[in-house]
Amino acid sequence: MRRLLSLLVLAFGLSAQSHAADYDFRPVTQHINDFVGSDTGNVLPGASLIVLQNGQPIYKKSFGSFERIAPQVPVASASKWLSALVLQRLVEAGKMRWEDTVFDYFGTDYKNATPIKGRITLRQMFSHTSGMNVDVATCLTVPYKDMKLDDCAKTILSKQLSWQPGAQFAYGENSMQVAGAMAQRATGMSWARLLETELTGPLSMKRTDFGLTRNGVPFTNPIIAGGARSTMMDYANVVQMVLQNGMFNGVSYLSPQSIAEMQLDQTQGVPAIPEADPYPEAYGYGYGEWRNKVDCNGVAIEISSTGIFGTSPWVNYQDGIAAVFLAYRQAPGGEVLRSKISEIWGLVSDAVGAPPVCSSHSFKSRGGVKAEVKRPVQ
Repeated sequence: MRRLLSLLVLAFGLSAQSHAADYDFRPVTQHINDFVGSDTGNVLPGASLIVLQNGQPIYKKSFGSFERIAPQVPVASASKWLSALVLQRLVEAGKMRWEDTVFDYFGTDYKNATPIKGRITLRQMFSHTSGMNVDVATCLTVPYKDMKLDDCAKTILSKQLSWQPGAQFAYGENSMQVAGAMAQRATGMSWARLLETELTGPLSMKRTDFGLTRNGVPFTNPIIAGGARSTMMDYANVVQMVLQNGMFNGVSYLSPQSIAEMQLDQTQGVPAIPEADPYPEAYGYGYGEWRNKVDCNGVAIEISSTGIFGTSPWVNYQDGIAAVFLAYRQAPGGEVLRSKISEIWGLVSDAVGAPPVCSSHSFKSRGGVKAEVKRPVQ
């Protein structure tokens, strides 16, 4: 019996390797080599990429300085997806609701003195439609990492709103900081503890955190929207779970309904502020994730959460793949880096070779610009 099991495992492994060998990832490797490396002219000093299909890696490679190390790095805005998963778990468990308001957690000051601010919902905070100023709050800078998250949230709430809640989309950090404080108030747990119980523990992410002091103690004011540190393999567990509609290692982490809710366009089609919209070509924004591609019914088939330092996790349901591009740089990458990362998504999709799902139908992208989406090929 043991020999039979061994043969079955071997056969499965050979099958997976043979299937992966059918894919030509040389264009992917060449493209990444063109902008990653130790040369001063390169955009990134180091990076790594893993692509998974059916729970198995079909491509895994490190570049530049990452060829020698397997680092834990700051993932910047890729933190948003992680934080959104923590909140979705709390919502699914009935400890919070996406329609919870500022007033529900911060009291009468936001009902009587500033009623508009009091009606801002958790949903709006995690879809960048809260109306809160997008300029980074002082309490989100390095010197304030040891203040209380709750105090930082109160500081942000004390500022004047930039526009009516629910009226504009503007990508930022402040609103998610308030949402993190609401989660702490809802559960009586610190963000570090919530991260452990709702994310890193269930998904076996042993090297993911939101920053530690020199004594190894978690920061008391973590940056909810951009302060996470992770590794390629840790984040691979996240995207693999999302691809499997909430299942991880045979156990339900989130229901398929919760995963689908996170991928809906939670902005509800509101116009975007151009200077605060890094991906105007996207088809809206869910909870902590961009909707890169949609099918003929507007359902997201590719989602991502790219950070300004270059880390980009994504899931493509059409291709049946989950992937993580982990990058490190000391300065923001800007338009050049975003463009090169978007090219990686396309080249990986080309390598896997999934057929197009549609031809010639039009949906509005995030910025309200008409974009071509394809109808089913007969």
